[in-house]
Order: sequence, then structure tokens, then C-alpha cells
Amino acid sequence: MILCGLMLLMGTSSFASHLMGGYIQAVQRNLSDTVDLQVVLYSDPNGIGSPTTLYLNEYKIVNGVYTTNGNVTLSQTSSTTWQGFNVYVYNTTITRNTGNYRWVYTNCCRGMLSNASSAMNSNFTIGLDYRKTSVGVPNSAPILLNQLPMKWVVNDTTQTFIFAYDVDGDSVIVEKDDALNQYSTTGTFVPLSPFNQLDNYGTYYVDVSGLVIWGPTSSGVYGTGYKISEYRNGTLIGVNRIQQVYSVAPGSTPSIPWPFVQVNHDLVNGNSTTITINGVSNATSTELFIENVDMTQTSDSTWNLNNLQLGTYRAVSRVTNNSSNMDYPFTFKVVSTIGVEELIPNRDMKYEIYDWNGRYMGTDLKLLNSGLYVIIYENKIVEKIYLQ
Repeated sequence: MILCGLMLLMGTSSFASHLMGGYIQAVQRNLSDTVDLQVVLYSDPNGIGSPTTLYLNEYKIVNGVYTTNGNVTLSQTSSTTWQGFNVYVYNTTITRNTGNYRWVYTNCCRGMLSNASSAMNSNFTIGLDYRKTSVGVPNSAPILLNQLPMKWVVNDTTQTFIFAYDVDGDSVIVEKDDALNQYSTTGTFVPLSPFNQLDNYGTYYVDVSGLVIWGPTSSGVYGTGYKISEYRNGTLIGVNRIQQVYSVAPGSTPSIPWPFVQVNHDLVNGNSTTITINGVSNATSTELFIENVDMTQTSDSTWNLNNLQLGTYRAVSRVTNNSSNMDYPFTFKVVSTIGVEELIPNRDMKYEIYDWNGRYMGTDLKLLNSGLYVIIYENKIVEKIYLQ
């Protein structure tokens, strides 16, 4: 049996704003029982304005079954636009003990969809399955670092990237999903009916990393969904069900020629660097998304990355115009754990020189080519240098 709109009234807001997309996020505060909940919704500006208060139905697994656990109230904290559509953000803070929770938002309506004829009288539904771990054990749901595109160009293949980053280091897998209508009493999400996936309207591909490629062959408005699954030690501990509506029309796609990102020097632990997006074509703006990095934007195409630590970082550069956007995922590495000693050695002190692979390079810097080197002084002080 499917819960109807009247039965869900306590868990929804009664406004028909032609919802275009949305998702739920949960972030645990430190190692406590406090969780910050956030809902992001996209809507058609021609619809009714968004309410200031939003309600989520809450469920908790009891004896292996999702059981009603009341509802959660969120307040609108910001309102902006993205590619001509409204973006509303809602937040609240809750306290929950250990357990498996599900939060669901469902509301009428999506408006007309080219791939689902029942959309005008069907609900828009998003959900988040979240495991609240015990105090002292961290778990936040994966965080979305970027907004999904609202616009695509007909007869033009474009790629976007669902940048899901987990602050706890859990594995994250992205999959395509249906446009969802309702949430049933049996604990399942019910798709729109009839509903056709985007691969019925051109080549469509979703990679587990979050890369989405689509070449729509028909103009129109298309609903779709994505699942972001979170795994810890091989066990599924959470699923985020994202919804999105794509508007396809004639236009032009922005681009960046290869190589599309430049780093101004090799990266060493604790250093700063600059990333620049060059050669942008047919774009009105550029963006850069990097997981877990202290980053400052200094111009529309340049960013400073500060205090970089050892590891491999995922990143996405994005170019946008009024018709579409194009995403370019890439990675970069910080490869050294050697820091700079504050105690500067005496100029007369003897030293040995090594390259970054640990090979001995002699005792005279004047004989070396430009590059990164490690100097080990006779008093065991270690210094990293970059020769121009």
C-alpha cells in the first residue's frame, strides 16, 4: 500500500512549486549524538514560492523494519538561483542515539516531464538512509560538493560529476536511479509510472565514481535520480536518493582544452600551490571543487590551495554558461611527508643531497639541475628545497 499525499501531510509542505531536484545531507558533529540535517531543493521559478519551514518523515529500524519515528522540522536558511532555477536550503540540528534512520521528503509536484507522463499528479520524493553510530565513532553521510546541472544542450554530449565526498573516509558509489514518486509502508521507494530512463533519449552513462555522461537527442524536461551508497569495511551503511530534473534545449556547451588545469609547482606536504583553469571557451564562469582542502579563490579562474597534506586528492573543474556546464574530474598528489625545520643550519655545516626517490645526489647544490631535493645536514636536520 502506498501512502497518499493526505496521509503524509505531517511530513510534507503543501505547495506545488514544480520541484526540479533535491537531496538530504546529515553531518555528525565531532563524535557526539548531535547531527546537522540539511535539505537542498531546486524549483521552477514559475512555480509557487518555497515555504520557510520544511518537514521530513523520520523512520528508524526496529526489529529489522523501518518504523515511524515522528518528523523533523527544518527552517529555510538561504535562497539563491542556479542556471535560472531557484535553490532553497533548509537546516536543523537534532540529537539521536545509535541506530539506522531514514528521512524522507515528499511533496507535489514535479510539473510536466517528457519521460514520465504521470509527473503532473505525482509526488516528488527524496530520502536518506543514515546510520547513527555510537558516541565516539564518527559517521556523516557523504557530502555533495557541487550542484548538479539543470540545463543540457540537445544533440550535444556533455558530462557532469556528482562529487560525493565522505569526511569519514568511507567508500562512496554512485548509481543511476529512477525518478521517485512515493515512499511505501513496506519501506520501499516507488518510481514514477510510466517512467523511462535517460538512456531512452540518447547515450547515457553513470560511473560509480560519479561521472555522468549524456547526449540528449530530444528537447524537453526529463526527470531522473541517483543513489549515493556509503560502505564501511565492505558493509552498506547508508544510501542517499537524489532527484534531478534536466531541461534540454538548443544551445552551446562550454569547454576547456587539454590540459585544462595547471599546477604551478610540484606538491610537497604542508606547502601551498595555485591551480588555474586556462583556455576556457564559451563559458561565463568557472568553478573548482576539491575534497578536504583549504582553498581560496583569487580570480574567476585561479585558486590558492593552502597547507596541503600527504595524499591523493580528487577535484573537479567546471565551466558554465547559460545553456549548459561541463565538468572535468582530475586528481593530484601530495607526495612528501618531509617538513621544513624552523631551525636554519649553519652555512658551514656539511650536508648530503637526495632526490625525491631517496637517491644520493652528492654534496654540492651547484652541480644539480632544477627540481625538488632533500638536504640532510650533519646534525640530522632535514630541509626540502626547490632549485630554479
